[in-house]
Amino acid sequence: MTDFKTKNKTLPCKTLECKLCNKIYKRPSGLKKHKKIIKDLNTIKPSIYILPEKAIEETCQMLVYHIKEKLKQNSRHVGNVSVTIGGTESQFFGVFKGYIHNYFPKSGTYKCIFKGADAYSTLAHILKDENWGVKYFLQHQKTFVLLNSNNQNSLQESYLNKENQEPDPLQELDPLQEPDQLNIQKSRNSLKKKIYRPKPVQIIIGWKKKIKSDVYNITSSAGFIFINFIVSRTKVYNSVYVDIE
Repeated sequence: MTDFKTKNKTLPCKTLECKLCNKIYKRPSGLKKHKKIIKDLNTIKPSIYILPEKAIEETCQMLVYHIKEKLKQNSRHVGNVSVTIGGTESQFFGVFKGYIHNYFPKSGTYKCIFKGADAYSTLAHILKDENWGVKYFLQHQKTFVLLNSNNQNSLQESYLNKENQEPDPLQELDPLQEPDQLNIQKSRNSLKKKIYRPKPVQIIIGWKKKIKSDVYNITSSAGFIFINFIVSRTKVYNSVYVDIE
């Protein structure tokens, strides 16, 4: 009996941690229950209908389109980005069944978490598009969904040091334009007040239902797929990548 307790006490904490949501459990039974809940979440419910393969493919194409719409050339669009797209619960399950990690009954919200070295390839498989998270521009620029934590420091610096960073090599400045000292001072003051709190390098994809009613309690509802991710940029010279954000 003593040996059993000792073994439990010396069990490494990392074996009791969910690698996706980083939730830590005191006992193996807690982690086992967590995994069972995740498995149950990915089971088709009676309220969800199975879509034909063509409909799932079209949903994937729609998601890729809206993600790429957020991959812009200008440095102002680098950082945390959110996308919300109208979609049914069945569409969400048709695409992301097997990858749903959380469900919040009160709000009726599902959530998938993608992070780590295999996150991009996993989503490429799900969305059936190898280029789902990248867009190329002139002047060797590549704008992409950031899923590599090694680039997080350069992204953080782009938030904190906007006023001190070197001119954007992708934007030509007018040498005859006089700087607006008042705007520069306001920008510096706002940056001093803003405290940067780095977020995990990951992409969150979920589904939620919104219900609205009028004064006569006549309700209307709709489902939405939401995507939260980080956008970054690089310059590409003969397959050599140079971080610019």
